[in-house]
Amino acid sequence: MTEKFRDEVRELIKEGEGCIAHMYLDTVGKVTVGVGNMLKKPSSAASLPFEVEATGEKASAAAIEEEFDLISQQESARPAKYYKQFTQLVLNEHEINQLVDVRLDNFESKLRRDFPKYDEYPDEARLGLIDMAYNLGNKGLIKKFPTFANAVRKADWLTCANECRRKQIQESRNDIVRSLFLSCAS
Repeated sequence: MTEKFRDEVRELIKEGEGCIAHMYLDTVGKVTVGVGNMLKKPSSAASLPFEVEATGEKASAAAIEEEFDLISQQESARPAKYYKQFTQLVLNEHEINQLVDVRLDNFESKLRRDFPKYDEYPDEARLGLIDMAYNLGNKGLIKKFPTFANAVRKADWLTCANECRRKQIQESRNDIVRSLFLSCAS
């Protein structure tokens, strides 16, 4: 992935997923940070380089785990910014981008496996595929969208545009991905 393309992907993913520097609960009540990075347990959070927002100092593992526990006890299904009132720790943008990049590389590797001609697809199609994989997971993309996946293998971008609508995400995100595939069809 070229740096220019990586920047485009990051921008698209951050726009769709949101980019939150503090811990929050996602839509299913899991502690999350950055661009949809779920933290399974307190030690998962403690492995990240959180900083004390007020001072910029590196947070201790104990402080990170304590904040994880505090966030996990809050009411779920609230906007991410709601949880800010319970936090003192943040990840800086560089660290958030590092987390995104690791996930992007993983998704892209699996997309190459699932779609052998992936590297030959137009950038717009690859952007749409990465967005869908980031949101659904690679397995979810293949299993929940079999007509779409078959159309991708055939480079049938019009069918992809008609089959890429996901439930439970904002309509604007669906529209952006649909337009990416439509731009490849013309």
